[in-house]
Amino acid sequence: MGLGNRASVENKQKLDTPLIIFFIIAYGIGWGMIPVLGLIAQRAGLADWQTLSQLAEALDFSGVDLPVAGWVVYLITRIQDFSFSIAGVIMIAVVAGREGLAELWKRLIRWQVNWKWYLFAFLPFGLYFLAAALSGGLGSFQFASGTLTTILFSAEAGFLVYLLLRGPMGEELGLRGFALPRLQASRSPFSASLIIGVLWAAWHIPVLIGRDVVSVIAFILLAFLLSFIFTFLFNKSNGSLIPVLLFHAAQNSEEIFETLFPALIGTDWELVSSLALLVIGLIIAIIVWRQSRKMEKV
Repeated sequence: MGLGNRASVENKQKLDTPLIIFFIIAYGIGWGMIPVLGLIAQRAGLADWQTLSQLAEALDFSGVDLPVAGWVVYLITRIQDFSFSIAGVIMIAVVAGREGLAELWKRLIRWQVNWKWYLFAFLPFGLYFLAAALSGGLGSFQFASGTLTTILFSAEAGFLVYLLLRGPMGEELGLRGFALPRLQASRSPFSASLIIGVLWAAWHIPVLIGRDVVSVIAFILLAFLLSFIFTFLFNKSNGSLIPVLLFHAAQNSEEIFETLFPALIGTDWELVSSLALLVIGLIIAIIVWRQSRKMEKV
């Protein structure tokens, strides 16, 4: 019995215990690492845990007297970033066992998807290019001998690093690999997206502390609407996680454009792409809502 089917034969209760436990574990790991990082940051003489986390993501602790090895700090930040996927794999193993884990693996390698969904997955790159063009930064284009290596593999701006070691792989095995199929087994795609969107957006609250109100609202709204985009892409791709992972990685890769177009650094060039994605997210949320209404009438 597959993961989604198992959920559907259970009582369609309003409170799904495995899902509740999933989010508790994810929040527990993600937020539970903050005091640990905060203590290390304090002993290292840094301002806060976020500063330490930024240094870890760049793998650059130059001039910082850490009380532990740098790789330990990096490992802690990866565990934090992988909280949803860790929680998802745990719950899949508990709820569906080996068959559920095998189904998750199939979602990860299901590459035979209509080409237009792969194209859609790289939509953020198109929006970033548009934003860079409108900001006048394209004239600063540079591509040296090591640029390709940087935009693919660097700790700070590498696409493959974003894909495999940060949010995409760190979150999607749980959010779209476990939570979404389980929710859609007893709820509409719109309802499932709504639940995930709220809880996923709220999970980011600690990293938003200290930011201005406008940027906080924009971030929360974007994360919320992205959940509808991911649901739409996941369903259109027949449950494949590949397009979702690629979209997530592309969305987080604005630093690639700052590497290629240095004039963008220090400016608000990505504002245009963020606004465009908010509009697209709203449109897709409406599409998902309409599709859900049709499903309910059948």
